[in-house]
Amino acid sequence: MRKINLLALLFLFAAKMEASNYADSLFLQANQLYGNQYYGESVSLYDQLINRGYSHTNLYYNLGNAYYQLGELGNAIWAYEKGLELRPQDDDLQFNLKVANARIVDRVRVPEPFFLIKWYGALKQALSPSQWLYSVSLSLLAAATLSAVGRGWRNRFSRLLVTLSSGVLMAAVALSLLFADIYFDLSDRESGVVVVKEGRVYAAPSQSSSLLFVVHEGTKAAVSSRQYPWVEIQLIDGKKGWLSADQLRLL
Repeated sequence: MRKINLLALLFLFAAKMEASNYADSLFLQANQLYGNQYYGESVSLYDQLINRGYSHTNLYYNLGNAYYQLGELGNAIWAYEKGLELRPQDDDLQFNLKVANARIVDRVRVPEPFFLIKWYGALKQALSPSQWLYSVSLSLLAAATLSAVGRGWRNRFSRLLVTLSSGVLMAAVALSLLFADIYFDLSDRESGVVVVKEGRVYAAPSQSSSLLFVVHEGTKAAVSSRQYPWVEIQLIDGKKGWLSADQLRLL
């Protein structure tokens, strides 16, 4: 039985290594195609990697650049947004997204938020959700360690360590509340990017209903409900209506 289990583990390890080598090879091939200005072919390979479950900031960054070179603004913005979900502080992704967003037709100017709200929003974007979760876990571990050491050692530093552990625990609680807000914000609000030149938004999930407005490529919208093959979207200015699902690429 042990020999069988060992062989199974070796087989799985070999299969994983082979899949990893294949992904690296495909990524390098896509980069080479991009460097030779075969942007359509490079997009096809990058998308293959994503469809196989691979996810990395460099992958989304390169994919966004390839889409941008093809003039597919909506897909480029989608790729940059996906990359920033993994690493919100990435300067290259932020810059390219800003350049792409400057070309959007439906740019909506919103009032500047109160500085505390703006500061809190920037704080939430400082790290990815997984990085915030790691911060919470490390804070809890540090608080537990300091408390155990402080209570286990009876010396002049014991009280200081216990007090310090209480402060770290309070910080961990604050980080937990921040992470909970980020988690519920992501789970409650689904969004996507318009990937067609013009998307017609209707009052109901039917082309026979009234046409409300038109959205253009690259516009980001929240998804409030679905009724296949339609999605109900809401723009940042409050406009709401039904759009064909194949015209929106979900984030």
